Amino acid sequence: MIRQRLANRRHHEAIAIEHQGQRYKIGLGREILCDGSCGAQRRFGPIKEIFLSAQKVDTAADVVVRDGAILISLLLQYGCPARDIAHAMKRNPDGSPASPLGRAAAFLIEGPRDA
Repeated sequence: MIRQRLANRRHHEAIAIEHQGQRYKIGLGREILCDGSCGAQRRFGPIKEIFLSAQKVDTAADVVVRDGAILISLLLQYGCPARDIAHAMKRNPDGSPASPLGRAAAFLIEGPRDA
């Protein structure tokens, strides 16, 4: 398998969430398909990278979520379907994501919305 290298310039969306009383920041990176100069509105491709960090930097939680986000990003860039990644994450009995990584992965198929 070949990794899809991302362009140096990408669209980035930042989202703040709270999970089990802890605050996290999620960054979603997408390639720019059309920057408006092609006669159409700005368009972005699917999410190809995720950044995730805990409010308290360099804590165990922060290190785990950062590393997990890197692995999700690599899976996306090697062609793993976003739906497979999101569905592989542990869920609570009510079906909601059980972890901050699961919340971030949910954006792969649900898209960003008011978090």
